[in-house]
Amino acid sequence: MRFIVGLLASAFAVWLALRIYPGRQSRESFGGALLTAFIGAAIFWLFSAINIPLGTLIALVLWLYALKKLQGVGWLGAALLAVLIYLINAVLGIFLPTVL
Repeated sequence: MRFIVGLLASAFAVWLALRIYPGRQSRESFGGALLTAFIGAAIFWLFSAINIPLGTLIALVLWLYALKKLQGVGWLGAALLAVLIYLINAVLGIFLPTVL
């Protein structure tokens, strides 16, 4: 249950970031945002599970690459989207535990 709620919250953050980011991205729908959030979660889970040195940094680069490919933006666009997603998730992280 916790995974599902976290995934939906992350998908909402991705969707909102795609709405805020200027221009039209490839997968701007909520389904595309859900796919993007799931791939990001899978990347970070994999690198935390294998626990290699610099795993978080490698996961971050792969996450940016996934954003770049999934949303049809450049590296800078992927980085800006990642920052927006992080900030939105931080705000959701403050309010979501109080709601649940």
